[in-house]
Amino acid sequence: MAEPARALDDVSAQLAEMMRHADALLDDWMRFGADVRARVERETAGIGEVVARAVDGASERALAMRLANVSTELERLEARIRAASRIAAEQKATDRRILVGIAAGVGVVIALLVVLVMRAPAVPEVVVPQPLPVVAPPVDAAPPPPPPADAAPPPADAAPAPAKAPAKRH
Repeated sequence: MAEPARALDDVSAQLAEMMRHADALLDDWMRFGADVRARVERETAGIGEVVARAVDGASERALAMRLANVSTELERLEARIRAASRIAAEQKATDRRILVGIAAGVGVVIALLVVLVMRAPAVPEVVVPQPLPVVAPPVDAAPPPPPPADAAPPPADAAPAPAKAPAKRH
């Protein structure tokens, strides 16, 4: 039985040697895996930094463009607000001038009313009727010609025709 035991011991020794060798390979493999993992993590961190910088740069550029658009829009709105403010100020000045004119007109009207109220009423002037001078036609004057027969009689309320004054001699 010595021989099968020795064969068994040889096989056990070979298996033990194989197990040691497998353990050494596993240790190498674990170190290799740890190295690979560390390298991958370093590369991932480097790539992450590059991507973060690229994203930051892109977002800064996009933000700068957006800010430029917003600033131009704000400038346009500011110009429109200034124009509206200028128009409102002009309208206000015009309204003030109109109000000053109205106030001046009201002041003049009040002054005229005060003058009218404060002055004494005028004494009406009585005109004494003067007798109308009667001008007698000269004796040698010819009587007026009679109206034609087909002429209509003068209306009752019509004034008589004025008599011709004699020609003056110098």
